[in-house]
Amino acid sequence: MRQFNAPDGWPDPPNARWRPPKNWQPSESWPPAPPGWRFWVDEDGYPVRGPIGRYGGPSVLKLGAAAAVLLVLIGLILSVPFNGDDTASTSADRPVGTAPTPAPAPTETTTSASPTETPTDEPTHSTTPRLTPTPSPSETPSTAAPPATPTETPTEATKTTPSVAAAIAYKNCAEVRAAGKAPLHRGDPGYSRDLDRNGDGVACERGNS
Repeated sequence: MRQFNAPDGWPDPPNARWRPPKNWQPSESWPPAPPGWRFWVDEDGYPVRGPIGRYGGPSVLKLGAAAAVLLVLIGLILSVPFNGDDTASTSADRPVGTAPTPAPAPTETTTSASPTETPTDEPTHSTTPRLTPTPSPSETPSTAAPPATPTETPTEATKTTPSVAAAIAYKNCAEVRAAGKAPLHRGDPGYSRDLDRNGDGVACERGNS
């Protein structure tokens, strides 16, 4: 059982089971504990680790930080072999790319009709005068008619009609000046007699607005 070991000059604990309350601090009137003093011992007087969060024992914050660091290290150690195995398996499972084999080009075969020769009768030796055998006419080869070439019907070129520009109209000289077209002369897009008040053929000039 752990017991609180008070340094010299500190009051003795009430009993062997006494533990300092949480956030307990020694009185300032007590002498400081010697360096490296172990505040917790077992029944035989050997130093042991004190309760977590109690005076002389490990701090909760320090213990939590150590546990977090330990968990991070364990996670890193466990993740390294799995990542290596995944990379190796994916590289092994990936099929090796093969170059596409070109399709064989079709070969054109030309068939020519050869004339068939009929065997000629050999002359027989007899007492009768020798007759000259006349060869039978050979069959003339039939020539295949050339394939008809498709005739392309010329398509008539589409005639593009010029688009008629939309008429430009301004309500007043302010719109003309906003468009950067002032002054307007007779014949210019957007010119109208309503904008040319003096009728001199120039609209929206200075003094004629």
